[in-house]
This record gives sequence, structure tokens and C-alpha cells, in this order.
Amino acid sequence: KPVIKLVINAMGQFVDPQFMTSLKEQIESLPAEAKSQYFKLMSRDEANTFNVSRSDFEVLKLFLANSNMYKDGAGDEESGYIYNMLHLNTALINHSCCPNAVQIQLHQKEKYDQDMCYELRAVKNIRKGEEITLCYYVDVKRFGSILRKRKAAMKKEMGFDCKCPICLGQVPGVEKSLKKLIELQKKLNPSPSDWKREAGLWSRIVDLTMELNMGDPGEKMQALSELARYAHLARDKDLRKKTMDIWRQIAVETKLEGIQRRYDFFERGLAQFSREFSSNSAPRKEEIDSILNRE
Repeated sequence: KPVIKLVINAMGQFVDPQFMTSLKEQIESLPAEAKSQYFKLMSRDEANTFNVSRSDFEVLKLFLANSNMYKDGAGDEESGYIYNMLHLNTALINHSCCPNAVQIQLHQKEKYDQDMCYELRAVKNIRKGEEITLCYYVDVKRFGSILRKRKAAMKKEMGFDCKCPICLGQVPGVEKSLKKLIELQKKLNPSPSDWKREAGLWSRIVDLTMELNMGDPGEKMQALSELARYAHLARDKDLRKKTMDIWRQIAVETKLEGIQRRYDFFERGLAQFSREFSSNSAPRKEEIDSILNRE
């Protein structure tokens, strides 16, 4: 559960004029060990645009660098609250481009629960004494494919030198696979109509994404969902079944609630057009819009 939360607006500005007082009070109310851990968090260099004292800004920077934004679903779009929340335990976990754990948002038991809760689960076997790590980004293509440039871009954006096996050059083939992945991504049509072509591209993207021992599992799920969409629209029964089988296997192996929930939701969405899929007829606008989530 989050240990600190502050209300913000859509622009990321604190709503309460006394936000600094609220932040310090919430820190003071933490157990002694948690309070000590808060001040072990990593901050980033940024301009003080909050009109607070230098000492207060040093405290605030820790919160800003380690909190997550969350929209409360209560009421309509305008009346819902937006929070910055700090999950202290996971905020203390270091980054790796090839992590051995993942954090997934848990399903809210109550519709308007104001706490965004996460679960932390292993995605690999972790030896006794081995450090638990998370990947701080989702898109593995984000920093490019060239190792030297990747490390420089990561340091500029995230503020540290990554020393994971990939960034130390200990994992062969990563640069080559990333380069292919970036090239395939560029070939995708933003307004596709050739479903078979897009399905073929996404099939290759999925293969490369699965082979890469890096990134957050969320990226694999995203690639699988895109492949399932285009395999469905291309009426490729074997490819769609293969895709959904891989997705289901990952959900079973990782036991991640978020992955299983997303799989179930996606499967129900495809099932709505099972008759059209079995008929091999060209998809119509209603089906295309629903499968691709177009407005």
C-alpha cells in the first residue's frame, strides 16, 4: 500500500497550498525504520518551482522522484481526484534492464478505493542473497540499440549508471536484436488495412521481444495483445491460438494477477466476434473499431 499520498491536479500541481506540511506530517507518522528508508531514496536534480525552502525542497525531491500518479475513479471526470502516491518498499528496489521481479497494480476490491496497491513477484528464480531488481522502463526500444548510447541516454533521463549484465555488455546479441526490433516497429502502419501484413510484423516483433531477456513483462503483454488483434482481423486461426496460448502460459507461470486479468478481458473481447472470425469474412468497421479500441 502507499505510505504517503498528496492530491494533485491534471497539470501535476499540488492542490493543497499546505502540501509541504502534509508531506512532512506523513513522513513523521511513519515507523522509525520506514522514516529512515524514506531518506535513503534517490532524488533527481530539478529546479525548485514550488516556492519552498531549500531544506524542504530536498525532502520534496525524494517524494517527486519516487511517487506515482494515480486517478481516483470516484465521480465523473472532473470530480475525480488525482494523487501522487509513494510505495516505499518498491521505491527502494534498484533497476536492472534484465530484472528478476516485477510490480503489478492489484485489482481494487472496492470501486472507489483511494489506495493504489501493488504486488511484487519474481519473474525468475532468485538465489538466496541475490538482489531483487525491477526494470524502471517498459519500452526496451526507448534508449536505442547501441550500448554506449543506451547507457548515456539512461543516465541522462534516470540519473544513474546502469550496471546490469546487459549494460556491462555481458549478454551477447542484445544490440542486434534491439536493432531488428526498432526496424520492425518502423514498418508498422499507423492506419493499417492489410491485416495479414501487420500480423506478420507483430509475429516477428513478439518473437524478438520474447527472446530478449530484458525489460518489464508488461511489454511482452503489449506485443502479444497487438499480435492477437491483428491475427484475429487477418482471420489467422493458428496464429491467434498460438498467441493466446503463450499469453495464458505466462499468466500461469508468473501468477501475476494483472496479466491474468488482462488476458481474461482480452479473451472476452475477441469472443464477441467469434462468429465473424470463424466465417473468414472480411472484418467490418464495428469489429475493427472494437478490436483495435478505436473511438
